[in-house]
Amino acid sequence: MIHPDTYVKPTSKGLGLFASRRFETGTILWILDDIDVKIDLAHYQALDSFQQQKLKVYGYLDYQNRVIIAWDEGKYVNHSCDPNSIGVIGFDNISIALRPIEPDEEIVEDYYSYYGHFESFKCGCGAPNCRGYITQQNSYQAGLRLHVNDIRAMVLGQPQELLQVQSSENDTFFAILHQTDTILHE
Repeated sequence: MIHPDTYVKPTSKGLGLFASRRFETGTILWILDDIDVKIDLAHYQALDSFQQQKLKVYGYLDYQNRVIIAWDEGKYVNHSCDPNSIGVIGFDNISIALRPIEPDEEIVEDYYSYYGHFESFKCGCGAPNCRGYITQQNSYQAGLRLHVNDIRAMVLGQPQELLQVQSSENDTFFAILHQTDTILHE
């Protein structure tokens, strides 16, 4: 589920997701819920090319080899080589604000932080560190994600509307998020 304080509008890339208010670093912007579509990779590969192409645009591959498609506006998060939103290592079910995001700023993620994505394209993000071309092959870079230990204080230190989203897929993340540092470092 995408944060309710977001909206979609046209961009040079098609449609994009934007903040309707300021988001502080550590704000949960998207969390997997039971309505999001989860398609086993083998089932996806058995689909005809037209269906696959539609899913490629809005889906990503998670570490369980499932194609995930957000049912809501979360599917409109575009790529940037200088993202303001990012995932957490070991969890393909959450995205958080990497830095403060201002009202009317586009929410963008680095597709190389996804376990797998399906598009290859010329990048026009304009970031000083722009890669120029984004490829789907061997693109996952775990170092682009944050570790739950590094975000715990930020996430728990502010109101989080999306922590109310109940899904069995989020139980492990919630349990780890609420553990103490002592438990995690044993």
